[in-house]
Amino acid sequence: MTIVEPAVAGGLLDVLRAVTGRPALDFDGAPEPLTGGFWAELISFRLRGGPGGWDGQLVARVMPDPATAAKETAFQAEVAAQGFRTPAVHAAGGPEVGVDGRAYMVMDLAAGRPLLAGLDGVGALARLPSLARRLPVTLADVLARLHRLNPTVVERRLDVAGVARPGQEPMLVSLVDTAERLGRADLAAAGRWLQAHPPAREPVVVCHGDLHPFNVLVDDAGAVTVLDWSAALLAPATYDLGFTSLVLAEPPLLVPRPLRPLVRAAGRALSRRFVRAYERGAARPVDRDSLRWQQAVVCLRALVEAAGWVTAGTIDDRGGHPWVIAGQAFAARLRAMTGAAVTPR
Repeated sequence: MTIVEPAVAGGLLDVLRAVTGRPALDFDGAPEPLTGGFWAELISFRLRGGPGGWDGQLVARVMPDPATAAKETAFQAEVAAQGFRTPAVHAAGGPEVGVDGRAYMVMDLAAGRPLLAGLDGVGALARLPSLARRLPVTLADVLARLHRLNPTVVERRLDVAGVARPGQEPMLVSLVDTAERLGRADLAAAGRWLQAHPPAREPVVVCHGDLHPFNVLVDDAGAVTVLDWSAALLAPATYDLGFTSLVLAEPPLLVPRPLRPLVRAAGRALSRRFVRAYERGAARPVDRDSLRWQQAVVCLRALVEAAGWVTAGTIDDRGGHPWVIAGQAFAARLRAMTGAAVTPR
């Protein structure tokens, strides 16, 4: 049985006692680790003697990067305040007041299961008819609702928190700089091409930046909750659409080689249905040239992150990560769009 390291559990309890002002506060049972986070450590727990509103199952998200943690907390708290369904944030802090020297956030445990919970590649194939009907519409509805939120209020919350407003142009600059630092001239060249050939300008909205089926929970009543705002930014809506349509079109599923063409064909059909469903929900057309450009940006983002793992010597530990599984397909798309001789590694 996997357990939370005693030092981490003890540090979390110290933080909770300090933030609630209740020195006698204690866990109601042993805290348990949650799976599903590639970046942050997730801990599920209940409290004995907690304040009002803290009496249910809670989750601590312990995060290694304080800047990303501060941004994530600001986005999640504000979209929840605007009525968007995501776990309410009860407390948060940086590494100086955090858990084991890391930033943290405490929130409600969201009810439900991921849209693709419990499926391996072959299992996903068996459920393709059901997925084809439900999955693209659910994801499209989530983004259409998110993109109606007021980005100005999110900007104010970021400003108050002292967090730089994350936008697409600085993100692209950072990707090119990182690619050059990692010695990936191919990725840097692709990024510069994208910078030189931007699509037509679009209004800036609140973007999740990482909306895929495992970040969306659906409970027994059909209510949908969105998790993980670590990649959130203020950008055109087509950035979110580019991310989700790409992940659907290039499914990061480990399946036997003979089944891969079928999986890819099904994924592209799902991707097209997703975009059409978004157009209906948002009551506006999606520019396909802008969508392809945004998909290429996502490919660049994925390949630069994977290049960092190669440099750090951790790529072999991440064999199940979507960026690794779909690396060949992402490199091919980026080559086709930019003409740069991009390779997956």
